[in-house]
Amino acid sequence: MSFYSLGLLLGLFGAACQAANYSFTKECQEKAGLKGLRLLLCAHAFMFVVCLVPFLAFGHYRFFDGGVAFWLVFIVIPYFFGQYFTNAAIAVSDSSVVSPLLTVKIPILALISVFFMGESFSLTQGVAAIAIVLIGVHFSSISGRISPKPLLLTALGALSYCLSDISMTCLMRHFATAGGHTRTEQIFMGITYEYVACGFASLIIALLLRVKVSARSCVTTWKMGTAWLLSMVGIVGCFNLDGVVAGNIVQSLRAVIGVLIAYIFYRKYIRDPGNFRRKLIASFGMILCVCLYYA
Repeated sequence: MSFYSLGLLLGLFGAACQAANYSFTKECQEKAGLKGLRLLLCAHAFMFVVCLVPFLAFGHYRFFDGGVAFWLVFIVIPYFFGQYFTNAAIAVSDSSVVSPLLTVKIPILALISVFFMGESFSLTQGVAAIAIVLIGVHFSSISGRISPKPLLLTALGALSYCLSDISMTCLMRHFATAGGHTRTEQIFMGITYEYVACGFASLIIALLLRVKVSARSCVTTWKMGTAWLLSMVGIVGCFNLDGVVAGNIVQSLRAVIGVLIAYIFYRKYIRDPGNFRRKLIASFGMILCVCLYYA
């Protein structure tokens, strides 16, 4: 299996886990009453504990230097803003509306990659990327009215994630050049460094803003946090093998995966068959566009 094909499979795995994460986020907001900044901090406290184990056990801390510190700043700060804006958008709307809208990351990343990172894309890839964004917007409109507030919050979240994604690819390149680490080591080191750093940042934010973060609340987010970390393994792996734009192309399938899961396992509970059929058609259209990009 080629690195490119492996990257595609990892991206699909990450998209599936991210689709699950958005559902678990809504569950935490509605059932546990965790919202906004408190939800964000509790989830990252949980992920900090999970990532601290391999960070210490495999000696990842030994490779910390000025370059790692530099890129972590540009990973963590935009990432926190991205998480906050996306969670806020889900709170005022729904994950089925917000998730497809995050396809706006694709043209942003493509432009940054072309003008600042020296990458190029074929005409076919460009057409596929534009089609994915248009289908994503249409997909979102089927789920509900796209109001200005969640649209703005999602756009801000997408921009923030773009900056974090690009910085993560730079951090992995730093690991490759500074220590000669394998691709697998780069992926796992990137993830453990990011979420250990996020854990310390969460502690500082909680203390400064006096946000209540209890052990019980942190454990409540375990499904949300686990799904997110697993999604990062897939997505960061795809970034490393196929590039940041290709990784986000595959990520666009997260909403599609959610629809297919609903169709396979929860078909009898669907209340609006007409809208659901429209989502299925849009889903197959997005799958075809992703195949076109990777062709």
